[in-house]
Amino acid sequence: MIYVITHKKFDANLDEHYKILHVGLNDNCSPEYLRDDTGINISSRNPNFCELTGLYWIWKNDTTDPEEITGLVHYRRYFTTNKEYYLYTYFNRMPKILRYSTIEGALLENDIILPKRKKAIRTTREVYAYQHLGEDIDLLRNSIFTVCPEYLPSFDQAMSAKEYYYANMMICRKRVLDQYCAWVFPVLFELEKHIDLNKYKDDYQRRVYGFLSERMVKVFVDHNKFSVKEYPVFNTETRDETVFKYNANRLRRLVKKR
Repeated sequence: MIYVITHKKFDANLDEHYKILHVGLNDNCSPEYLRDDTGINISSRNPNFCELTGLYWIWKNDTTDPEEITGLVHYRRYFTTNKEYYLYTYFNRMPKILRYSTIEGALLENDIILPKRKKAIRTTREVYAYQHLGEDIDLLRNSIFTVCPEYLPSFDQAMSAKEYYYANMMICRKRVLDQYCAWVFPVLFELEKHIDLNKYKDDYQRRVYGFLSERMVKVFVDHNKFSVKEYPVFNTETRDETVFKYNANRLRRLVKKR
């Protein structure tokens, strides 16, 4: 089962391989949705952990066989093929969600499906510091050192790279998802001890654990030498930027900052 994370009601046109999971403590939920405030959960942390409260719920409450396919996408973000994404980006044609048969085929030869990497002209550490608070990368490193120091070389390498996986979206065998959760949550819970949420200027920046965990995915797959199949991600609510427009906007921001 692949879970679709949402915090509100939305018009869904999904096949039987997808199940909607509502995250966070609010009443904007359809009665047929699963909820992450049931069973073993951290739903109350949703303002800071974002979709990770849904991931935690899947880890603790889904009884899928370890070899079965599971994962999470978002109510407005889904994987698609390169061809579909090309038509979406340049011709404004809404893509089709990645077929389950394609997912099955990809996971016969790979360990995990992730979004195509975000690439930049600066390092992951520098980009994070530009968008958020750079000191949190150091606090995250300290937490990794405390919980699992064997991951430090992979962490340092990932922070020095100029690419990372985003959106906290993944599809894989349940055993791989469980392995990731058993690593990432102890690190984030350790990090919670050292972050004062009052230092952030708004609710957006308080989503710190969601932002940091995006940068942790590459650390995990690199350290464990997992093979990755990347697919584009499209947004059902807005048309994505063309490659030219995206790079032009990125260059404009860099020039403005200087």
